Amino acid sequence: MFERKIRFAVVGLGNIARTHVVALRALPIIKQLPYLPVLDTLVTRHVEANREQALAMGFAHVTDSLEDALASRELDVVDICTPNALHLEAARVASAYGKAIYCEKPLADTVERSRILAEGAAAGIPHQVALVYRYHPAVIRIRAALKQGLIGDVLQCRASYRRSGYLSLDRPISWRLESGLSGGGALTDLGVHVLDLIRHLLGEAAAISGRTHTFVKKRPKNRERTEWVEMEVDDWAQMHLTLATGVEAIAEVSRIAWGAEGFDLEIIGTEGSIVCDLEKSYRPTVKRLDGSTPPLPNPPELALCPDEKTTMGMGVDCHLAALNHFLHRLMGEDRWGNGLAPGLEDCLRVEEWIEQVTQHNPA
Repeated sequence: MFERKIRFAVVGLGNIARTHVVALRALPIIKQLPYLPVLDTLVTRHVEANREQALAMGFAHVTDSLEDALASRELDVVDICTPNALHLEAARVASAYGKAIYCEKPLADTVERSRILAEGAAAGIPHQVALVYRYHPAVIRIRAALKQGLIGDVLQCRASYRRSGYLSLDRPISWRLESGLSGGGALTDLGVHVLDLIRHLLGEAAAISGRTHTFVKKRPKNRERTEWVEMEVDDWAQMHLTLATGVEAIAEVSRIAWGAEGFDLEIIGTEGSIVCDLEKSYRPTVKRLDGSTPPLPNPPELALCPDEKTTMGMGVDCHLAALNHFLHRLMGEDRWGNGLAPGLEDCLRVEEWIEQVTQHNPA
């Protein structure tokens, strides 16, 4: 028997919300859990258009008002999956009702509003941010390997996260390409993940600089290409970080890397290297200077993730593991601890790093 049902209000029904729903539905199928996640309420701006599908997904209630849902139903968690500019208001409402918050990244469309969310709107409320690559099995192993000193003292790092969907002009403009809703482009969308991983694995930055660029200057407003829109957000960025430890790091993000998609992570130390494409592999490769091949660690955090027989693909797996940890924490159980769960302040920190780059390099 489950010790507790944890009832969710999911706000938004875009692609990322659907990923959260898949992960929540799958959790009790592939894991033995002390809790049961319940899809209680979907909050959407398009109630009638989404009602039938929402009910088929398992939601009991569909509404366009988060406040009404919180006032009238027994809910435990508000899962915020709206466009970035709408996160703050949803967090404010959830906080007013004392509900736990699971929030997509970035926290908001500007650092100022992200700071309000992190330090005011959601202060003191149980929360977690969907910086889900912390829960990638390879990243979990890399973090343990670094702590064990398998490659000696770290000297340098390179991380390159490349997507391709925004090169094609067959894809019309969406909220992610509108600065008023997204707050930025590739750097804001993908850079948050990259910089959080660098910080999570290697520590704080002492200095950061970088460049952004918009290669595709105009995009169609519709599939018929009868209207075109000037782009205000970047589709490529590169950053150079000097960490407080002296490690030198290069980070690149792209949303137009057609045929070169991947998430490469390379960490070079005094005694070897650790490399992995996080889009393709669950296990990193460790190469030591002395020619030895040390066994990879198997940290207990891997228990949060699907195994090789229950994997649903890298993206869903990382979201499932992150939500699994969040819900265990809500139950008062965090045997994994050790700085794993990304909080509001963690996301705010890397957004502040991004702001340092964008202030000097407008798209």
